[in-house]
Amino acid sequence: MTAPPIEFILCRERGKTQQEIIAMAQRLGDDVRPIEPFGVEVTFDLAQGVSSEDGVRLKELFFRHKLLLFRGQDLTREQQFGVLEHIGPVDRASPLDYVMPDDPVLGTRHLAFHSDMHFAPFPAEGVSLLALDVEEGATYTAFVDATDAYRRLSDEVKQRLEGKRSVRAATPGVYEDELPYDLPEGMHSMEREVVMIHPETGEPIVYVARCSTSRIVGLGREESRDLLHLLYDAIYDERFMLKHWWRNGDLLICDNLALQHARPSIEGVTRR
Repeated sequence: MTAPPIEFILCRERGKTQQEIIAMAQRLGDDVRPIEPFGVEVTFDLAQGVSSEDGVRLKELFFRHKLLLFRGQDLTREQQFGVLEHIGPVDRASPLDYVMPDDPVLGTRHLAFHSDMHFAPFPAEGVSLLALDVEEGATYTAFVDATDAYRRLSDEVKQRLEGKRSVRAATPGVYEDELPYDLPEGMHSMEREVVMIHPETGEPIVYVARCSTSRIVGLGREESRDLLHLLYDAIYDERFMLKHWWRNGDLLICDNLALQHARPSIEGVTRR
């Protein structure tokens, strides 16, 4: 358990009592530790194999906590696929290794908060990242929980969002701080509901992102901007942001619908 003074600060920020977070840790078991403000760290050597019983628990933990962290893992690609298949079907079509700063697509610049394949008809429901060779503690990936953001909205704002749709654009929006109301001609885009219902948990998700949402359909320029900024303030509130500082062997499994992730500039980082 975390030292009591830190527990008190974290519980105050999340609206939980110290007794509630201790009870949560006891329910999870000795091999699972809650991470603030969301997610859990699981102590388990995945290379030894995941039984059917363990797989059921893994899936339950994933959809309950949205982010799973496993430290010190040494997995082949096939072993990683095998772990993920306990949660859901895995896209094996184009597995990639990203080596920074040499990657020609992602480069070293910051990547704004986004969810992968948000512009596709069927976005990826989960994302898994495994650190093979990183400069330990030199860089992080940040996460925010858009289901928690919805819960923190006022009833009046939730009512305003009912039935609303937004225009979402494909990359290179991920490099932008904010998209214009009118997208450039030829940029791929599609409409999506502003509040998505999670297909597994039934939770409402504020499904907009500053880097990829241009406007709310049916609203004028200023009204759309003001409402989007209100939603961004809730989603990207730093009090509820998780920053994972990478170590070699870290495996993250993340809910790609409920969470958005971002990366700071890695200029000067020798490898990632």
